[in-house]
Amino acid sequence: MPAHPDDPTDPELSVIIPTRNSCSDIRTTLDVVRDAWPDLEILVVTDTQSPGDAARHASHYRLCTDARVQVVDALGAKAAAVQAGFDSARGRVVAYVDADYGLEATAGCLHRAVQLVADGVADCVAAERDQHDWSRIRKLKTRGFIWLTHLLFPRLPVRDTQAPLKVMTADAARHLLQTAAWRSWAFDVELLHRLQQADYRIRAYPVRWNGQGGELPWATAFLLAYMAPGMITGLARIRLSTFARTGRKRHRLETRRK
Repeated sequence: MPAHPDDPTDPELSVIIPTRNSCSDIRTTLDVVRDAWPDLEILVVTDTQSPGDAARHASHYRLCTDARVQVVDALGAKAAAVQAGFDSARGRVVAYVDADYGLEATAGCLHRAVQLVADGVADCVAAERDQHDWSRIRKLKTRGFIWLTHLLFPRLPVRDTQAPLKVMTADAARHLLQTAAWRSWAFDVELLHRLQQADYRIRAYPVRWNGQGGELPWATAFLLAYMAPGMITGLARIRLSTFARTGRKRHRLETRRK
């Protein structure tokens, strides 16, 4: 985040697009994002040494279409990419979307979510997807994770924690850089949980999502088998970390009273 967050030269909005450099359709997402808000920077965060053309497409887009696009090199999975994006962002509002966002949503979805944060309605807005036209297996994957998350974090004000559209104030983003562990595929839950613990105002925002966009049924089945163990382990780690923090805080209070 910028050292001087009130610098008038900073953009109103920073949009972070994490990708493992394998999204050949990232230009579609860049088209959608640049239409969502007039004063913004777009940070495509990827491991430029990994196979794929996302970094090359983003660099070409910057040269030929929109100079506000930047490529940020970062090692690691999606959590590390989003963290690197937060660290580079200069905007007074910070958002992150998936590299296939342009296939699954619209510029209007992002614009309205940003507007809620810019107008001070909420400190963080998290999309909640309409699932009515999704495949059965995609619904199973998403609703199963929603159920498990609600079981472990019943007070979380967002059900669809994994929707790849979240918008927040720069202050909230700085708080997450200081407090979140940025591990596992369940990092979205941790970010929302940390903001809730710090009394930031979180608002769920319903959006229409195209279930036949960037995730086909076979891909959903693969993701379910590949990611589910790590997601479950990640949720448990976040919950245990919260218990440990609460215990340490309680111990310090008791020590002071003595």
